[in-house]
Amino acid sequence: MNKISLILNIVLIAAVGYLYYLHYDYIHEDKHKQEKDKAAVLNSFKIAYFELDSLQDNYEYYKEVKDYLTKKDQANNAKLNKIKNDYYNKAKELQDKGSMLTAQQQNDYQQTLMRLQNDYDQTTQDLSNQFQAEMTERLQSVKLKIEDFLKGYCAQKGLAYVFGASANDNFLYYKDSIRNITPDLIKGLNDEYKKTKTK
Repeated sequence: MNKISLILNIVLIAAVGYLYYLHYDYIHEDKHKQEKDKAAVLNSFKIAYFELDSLQDNYEYYKEVKDYLTKKDQANNAKLNKIKNDYYNKAKELQDKGSMLTAQQQNDYQQTLMRLQNDYDQTTQDLSNQFQAEMTERLQSVKLKIEDFLKGYCAQKGLAYVFGASANDNFLYYKDSIRNITPDLIKGLNDEYKKTKTK
């Protein structure tokens, strides 16, 4: 009786092992089949897209540009706040000393306040114009790097069109994830950027 039980246990263990092997072999084949299907769809349908939000969060060069622009904006705000504080300090000084000042001294304070107000307005305008120009230039350089990478990528993959989609756009109403090239794009752009950083 013990021998029959032992033989049955060995047969059952062998059967379970064989089923385990078949299961993982099927999953492995299925994964390769999905990759082939995705490649076939991409090659037959020459349109793809990438998630702009993911690219902005994961592309190192874009993050560097964004950090630079944030720091530049903070520096501009610090300059403007200094001028604004100088204005408020002078206005408070005038208010505190108002009755003790001569007409000429009050006039001098008023002139200083007008000069500080004009300086604030002019500096705001100048800094805003400079910042907008620099932001446009730097973001354009990011866009050109993406376009340059996509030229080679599309030629290699046989793609004719690539769209950039974001969470709040209202241009693409449906996106089939098979046509999503975001991971390839992020990896390729970051690899290229790392090469330029090591030079």
